[in-house]
Amino acid sequence: MSDSKSQYTSGSAGQKALAQLDATLKKKLDSASARAARFHANWQPVNLNDFIDRFAPGSTAQRSGSKIIFQTEGSNLQVVCDVAAGSCRLKDATIHSRRCYLDINGNVPGNKILPCGKQTGRPMEEYNAMTHFRILKREEM
Repeated sequence: MSDSKSQYTSGSAGQKALAQLDATLKKKLDSASARAARFHANWQPVNLNDFIDRFAPGSTAQRSGSKIIFQTEGSNLQVVCDVAAGSCRLKDATIHSRRCYLDINGNVPGNKILPCGKQTGRPMEEYNAMTHFRILKREEM
C-alpha cells in the first residue's frame, strides 16, 4: 500500500504556498474552501490511501490548478482531490459531460425511485453529495 496521503498533503501545501503568489489560484482555493464549508457534512469520509489503491493503484500525484490528480497509466479513472476543500471525487475520463463523476463504488449514480414508484433524475445537489468524499485526516485513518 502506497502512502498517497503524503503525496496529497505535500502537494496541497505546495499549492497553498503558490496561491500566495498567484491571485487566480488563491481565488479558486478560497471559493473551494467556502463551498466545502457549506457541504462538508454531506460528504462520505474516505481513507485516501485505500481509495487510491482501489481506483488508481501505483499512481503518483499530479498538480493541476487547485486539484491534485491520481491516475494509473492506461486507466480511464482519475481520483481528483480538491486542495482547499479536503475532498476527492472519482472521475471517469470517458464521460464527456458535467456528470462524469462516480459514486463510492465506482458506479455512475443512476436515477432515483420516488415513493410512487416512478424514476426521476437526481438534482445536482444530491448528485454532488453522492460523488464528493471527505478525505480523512491522518489521525482519523
